Amino acid sequence: MLGLSPLPRTLAAALRDAGDKKTQVRVSALRDLARWASEGNREAVDRLGVVLVEDPAPGVRADAALALADAGARSAVAALVRCAKGDDEVRVRQMALLALGEVGQADDPEVAAVIERSLSAREPELRFQALIAHAHLLRESAEPALAHALGDDDAQVRYVALRLSEERWSDGDLPEALVSAAKAALDDLAAKVRLAAALLLGRAGDASGAEVIVAAIDSGRGADEPEDAAAAIEVAGRLGLTAARRGLSRRAFGLLGASRDPFAWQARVALARLGDERARQAIVRGLGAWSRDARTMAVAAAGSAGLREALPLVAAMRGAPDRAEESAVEEALALLSEPDRIDAAPDPGQDDEHDSAP
Repeated sequence: MLGLSPLPRTLAAALRDAGDKKTQVRVSALRDLARWASEGNREAVDRLGVVLVEDPAPGVRADAALALADAGARSAVAALVRCAKGDDEVRVRQMALLALGEVGQADDPEVAAVIERSLSAREPELRFQALIAHAHLLRESAEPALAHALGDDDAQVRYVALRLSEERWSDGDLPEALVSAAKAALDDLAAKVRLAAALLLGRAGDASGAEVIVAAIDSGRGADEPEDAAAAIEVAGRLGLTAARRGLSRRAFGLLGASRDPFAWQARVALARLGDERARQAIVRGLGAWSRDARTMAVAAAGSAGLREALPLVAAMRGAPDRAEESAVEEALALLSEPDRIDAAPDPGQDDEHDSAP
């Protein structure tokens, strides 16, 4: 017979059990303290700060740091700085840096100092977490830190530096130092770093990493994370990489006309941008699908691909939430109505070898 789950502790019980001799009890109490702290209870926040500094179990201290981050507990900054500086366990220091990136203030010299010092820590886990905290909190000085991290010995640190650069300069206006560093990273030993560099450059309109992007679409090389696979498809369409058409067609339509690829719709959008008639027709047909979800996906695809021929069909869905998600319809209409929107019309002069798969 299955036992019932224990009821959540009261605040008093959680505060009491956070000091229990048994680690398992303290771990359980910590979850309840985290719940109380997330609701803004000062006693719970203060006790989490004590646990962070004093608990004998490293796992409990690390969890306390995460709980303080989730609670947005700015009053615990001093305790977090203390742990990030001097805790004996790397995991605890890493989680304290994570929390400081969430709750610290850019104008706090103690916070800035511990983050900047951790950028050159011996342990790659600390450099990784410090780089994220630095990019999020100390944005004005992000460029030199990110450029320096692209030469780090650890591939994961180099990878996150590229992803953070993409996040920081989402408008594509990359500083020259990062452009040069990203181009150098196209020859990185790690495939995921090469792809991240190609995507960063591609979003800035630079096709230097075209071969890397095409390889990611064709074989998944370097696309260890789903968002990187999706980004490779999107950037290929944005840059007009005709060499990607074969891989995009396979993802969009499968070998026999039915695709189970998780990024089939994104591939159809990219193909439509490349002037693929089959993809354009598939997106327009999707506007009349039986499923509301499928119609909504088609609406979003039509807007992203700039299919002006879909404008009347999308406009007819305005004010009809049973047809498609209203926000998707409005966004697509805004995109399709932009006067300078490039309409990816098919190019009849394209070579046959680039036609979509049968």
